[in-house]
Amino acid sequence: MVPREGLFEGTVCEFALNARPKGQKAKQRGKKRKGEEAGAGDGEDKIIEGKEEEWVQPDGLSKKCGFSHNLREYLKSKRNDSEGVCPVWEVRGYCASGWRCRWIGSHSKEDENGELYIVVDEEKKKAYGEKIAEDRKTKLTNSRVIMGLGDDRPQQWEKEVPVGGFDDPYGEIVNSIPMSLKIRLRKNEIPTKKSEVYTEWEYKEKTTRDTLGYEDKGDTRASFVDAPVNAAEKRRIYIGRDTPLLAPLTTTGNLPFRRLCSNLGAALTYSEMAMSVPLLQGHKPEWALLRAHVSEMPNFGAQICGTKIGTAVRATEVLTTLFPSATSSRHGLSLVDLNCGCPIDLVYRQGGGSALLDQPSKLIKMLKGMNYVSGETPITCKIRLGTRDSSPVAKKLAQRIYDAGDVQAITLHGRSRQQRYSRDADWTYIAETAALIKALKQKSDTIVDTAIDKEARDKPNVFFVGNGDCYSHIDYYNSIDQGNVDGVMLARGALIKPWLFEEIQKGQYLDKSATERLDYIREYVRYGLECWGSDELGVATTRRFLLEWLSFGCRYVPIGILERLPPRIQDRPPPWKGRNELECLLGSSDYRDWIKVSEMFLGPCPSDFHFTPKHKSNAHEETEAEG
Repeated sequence: MVPREGLFEGTVCEFALNARPKGQKAKQRGKKRKGEEAGAGDGEDKIIEGKEEEWVQPDGLSKKCGFSHNLREYLKSKRNDSEGVCPVWEVRGYCASGWRCRWIGSHSKEDENGELYIVVDEEKKKAYGEKIAEDRKTKLTNSRVIMGLGDDRPQQWEKEVPVGGFDDPYGEIVNSIPMSLKIRLRKNEIPTKKSEVYTEWEYKEKTTRDTLGYEDKGDTRASFVDAPVNAAEKRRIYIGRDTPLLAPLTTTGNLPFRRLCSNLGAALTYSEMAMSVPLLQGHKPEWALLRAHVSEMPNFGAQICGTKIGTAVRATEVLTTLFPSATSSRHGLSLVDLNCGCPIDLVYRQGGGSALLDQPSKLIKMLKGMNYVSGETPITCKIRLGTRDSSPVAKKLAQRIYDAGDVQAITLHGRSRQQRYSRDADWTYIAETAALIKALKQKSDTIVDTAIDKEARDKPNVFFVGNGDCYSHIDYYNSIDQGNVDGVMLARGALIKPWLFEEIQKGQYLDKSATERLDYIREYVRYGLECWGSDELGVATTRRFLLEWLSFGCRYVPIGILERLPPRIQDRPPPWKGRNELECLLGSSDYRDWIKVSEMFLGPCPSDFHFTPKHKSNAHEETEAEG
């Protein structure tokens, strides 16, 4: 960021440095076409290898650059500033978006010589930095979910992501790998030796079975000749009634929302579901899903989805190699979760997500390979009842996953793929599955006590988590006490009212006023502007994700006007009137009212702006955002 007008024109421009001299053509890429002669060209533009003229950067950098190097002209060309003070600067004392900020007028001035400069409140900046550092230290000290933080030494790639740079403007973003590393992934230059060993074994084992005509029973432990993974080498996780989990949420489970929930009491947060193949291809948007804020450390997990064993195993090895620690100065990954419940057709037809429920042997091999290559990082999985309402398979599948001993937690969403998110979650089935896992645990404990089976003694404790329709502290504790689960994962309930985590901690309903709810929105907006920037693009991105969240938040009916308790997430109440105009506005299901709310913090949007929630527009059966 250039802090003063006088430095603006003299700053070296990367676009000018990379510009070609007039008449010089770009070097041809790829193979020459048949019949094309080396050095063939057209006159003066012809480039002879080894005889290129040395080009000296000329004075007046703007002549070689298509962008303006005059600050005042640039500021005149911008849209009028949004009203008020920059939300980021107001809290932090400085704004990393600099002159591009939509509120630049609130933190820029002219000195006595008439030169523009950016204002930085050093006291506020220092105080906020100290607060973030103290909050992080407290969270690391009080963390109960992750036992053992792993290798927290700086990784080689971290040197290429400078603190204060574009990808980490405030030094608080972790897991943001440089572009050079993504290019190496695309070129398949990142070694995955363990994955190669496991994939080769899996291919030979499959070929042998196909050749000899053996039926795939799924029990392949004895045939894998490499040394088994010792459970003592893995970090241990803990899940209990005091550790409510935030589910992986597509689109809405972004960094600002997770940060908000983490501050409100979420004990463990997950990334949005990332596909294995795009990760291995270095796809920038896919890797962006794994970025997290330091406030989530050390309780942040990555959820991936794999359609083939090899890609899921390789993606796991890449992730756990780049992010070996649960918390470090620039990276942090507590666990890797395999999505086995995504109902989206595109994923299902390719063999990923809920398609794995009908392929238990493939799923077991996938988890075994992920556990083998993940080093100290534990593996977990999330499943559904089954693909069809009439034939649930979760009990048998959970037992096979438990017996394999490759995961430390199993999460069961109490709906089938066919059901998607309609009707109530089946907590009776979840309780039956939990009882089965409990019986298996007791059997394992008996074996350990008699010291019969060394393999059984080395198995980690497996936590069983329920998911579905938790919308109040009553639902949460009933699920644990009556459902016999170790913990509960919150999804839409947290989207509708993020203070659900706070209710669980205090054990009571919290009748949040419209003003308090608006403060949560204000906090979310600031987190979004810090994450995506407060420039034109950052404001548009923050607005889009805010509207996605408001499409769920509008379903909240204040506790103070309900006729009966507890509220149920599947209820669709008749039209109701709030206690004031703001409460009515926040409860509106009209997208134009959501836009009005966004304009309170982000300024006016274009008159032709239209918004359709992603969970409505992308689903023929109203698929909603949940992992």
